Amino acid sequence: MKKLLIVFFTLFLFWLTYFWVAKVVFLLYNFTASSSLSFAELAGIFIHGFRMDLSLVSYLMVLPGVLLGFSFLFNPIILERVFKIYTLLLLLVITFLNLLDIGLYPHWGTRVGISAFDYIGDPKEMMANVIWWQILLALLFFFSFFLLFTWVYHRFVSNGIKKSAGQKWYLLPALLLISASLFIPIRGGLGTSPINLSTVSFSHKLYVNQASYNFMWYFFQTVERKKNFENPCLYNDNEKARSVFHETENLRETADSLFLDIDSAQAPNVLLIILESFSNKIIPALGGKYAVCPNLDSICKNAVVFPSFYASGNRSDRGLSALLGSYPSLLTQSIINFPEKSDKLTMMSDYFNKNGYSSSFYYGGDINFYNLKSFVLQGGFKNITDGYDFPENLREMSNWGVPDGFLFDRVLNEFDNRQPFFKVVYTLSSHPPYDVPATIIKGQTNEAKYLNSVAYTDSCLGSFINSFKKTEYWENTLVIITADHGALEPGPTEIIEPETYRIPLIFTGGVVKSVAVYDEVGGQPDLIPTLVKQFGWEPDSTLFGHDLFSNPQYAFYMSNSGWGYITPEGRYFYDQPTSKIITFEGVETPNPGFDFAKAYLQILHEDFLKK
Repeated sequence: MKKLLIVFFTLFLFWLTYFWVAKVVFLLYNFTASSSLSFAELAGIFIHGFRMDLSLVSYLMVLPGVLLGFSFLFNPIILERVFKIYTLLLLLVITFLNLLDIGLYPHWGTRVGISAFDYIGDPKEMMANVIWWQILLALLFFFSFFLLFTWVYHRFVSNGIKKSAGQKWYLLPALLLISASLFIPIRGGLGTSPINLSTVSFSHKLYVNQASYNFMWYFFQTVERKKNFENPCLYNDNEKARSVFHETENLRETADSLFLDIDSAQAPNVLLIILESFSNKIIPALGGKYAVCPNLDSICKNAVVFPSFYASGNRSDRGLSALLGSYPSLLTQSIINFPEKSDKLTMMSDYFNKNGYSSSFYYGGDINFYNLKSFVLQGGFKNITDGYDFPENLREMSNWGVPDGFLFDRVLNEFDNRQPFFKVVYTLSSHPPYDVPATIIKGQTNEAKYLNSVAYTDSCLGSFINSFKKTEYWENTLVIITADHGALEPGPTEIIEPETYRIPLIFTGGVVKSVAVYDEVGGQPDLIPTLVKQFGWEPDSTLFGHDLFSNPQYAFYMSNSGWGYITPEGRYFYDQPTSKIITFEGVETPNPGFDFAKAYLQILHEDFLKK
């Protein structure tokens, strides 16, 4: 058994060493970017990236682990030969991808992905910008790396494999158990979220986070996603779609509606509260039928509200990209999962950082989920608080993380004189399985549990707002309350119905001196342009978000089976598989408006693919 374990862990260390050396070479090759990094950043690249290295190496070790378990069936020469072929073939492929990764990064600004092979069909074009000495350097690197680790393999691994052959058959279960346990590092641990790019991201600098990635892990991720990289909304040729889209958008009329009275001499603080899975169905003041959120209902009656505000999708990552980055949900993707693409967005926090605000982000769960940490870091948030910043006993109070009451307490206790501040608070208690530390609404059905969870969050929010009003900060603070997405509960609403996506948008706080209900139709991508207009800042150009008071008015929402289109004249759903239009409200034939809707979806997905 000892011999088998020595071989297993020696081979494991062999591959870990390979990827550590590859990281060093990557940093040296990109010396200009690397030389500006601090020691902490350089160390962090290896420390934070270790989990991804461990994940990839564990993938590579599953087959060797199983083979070692069956070593009693092989004679030493055959077993050693099988391992040699497996290892050297992998080494050949991985070193080739390592070469591509290092060579292409300075030109593409991203680690190597499957898209690198899109140009193989046109080798002349591919080689057009390559100089002869670069080819020689590439060949030298490839053979040096390959031969070096071939020697390391023969020197430290090969002989041990021969000695492990012919072990007793009853050691098989132990080796199979070890191989099966590799699932844990492959997944990245036993936490809520599996490993993703956000897991190893720790810096506001994209280069630092990219250097932390294991290039092979990143490559396999792009292979997995390749099938979703075609435009699912090709309703016309792109030129026609652009023409229809811009023909409508060029007629956009702006309005001078200002509902915030902002003193330019004293910039107001801004607190954005994003509620998990809250729809207007549970807020009577916004047209809901279920009076389970009395605090939100009371807040609405003394605030500026938009009852016709819609979520961009039905998942958290879709809503957060729309709210914080003004980028709508896609049919099958979210831009949050693609750091190289999301890095090109002008985020809400960018506007506030640029205007002298201190920015913070609060979340009581695992911020690696949905690649959220990477997204927040790209937004330049100076202070990030997640579930691991709370005591373990609070984290374990629910499956999803720290209950909302404790999260709001943390926010309240961290108000300070670093003004103006911009804080984002993202709740989680109303996420399935709805396990909250209070029973307000009894029942064991899914709907009852959901209603109890939102009632709990509402009670926490109400307590927080009441306490906040007693502080010195309230009078100079704008509080925005919205949601990441809606919910099917309480029924009866289906996944394609508009009411599932209609969510609160509430403006309150000491700087809001008026009470108003605006019926303008809009969606999550419109929040940033609306805020920028209210603050009198210069907006960056965005194709997909607009001031809520401008015309034409519309909102889109996405589900896996199609997309919804909302205008003041009607509410519709386009079923993607059947190309049928379902009318919920309004005229039965929504043309020419639907020509624009199709063009919008096509342009959106083309924009995503090109970023």
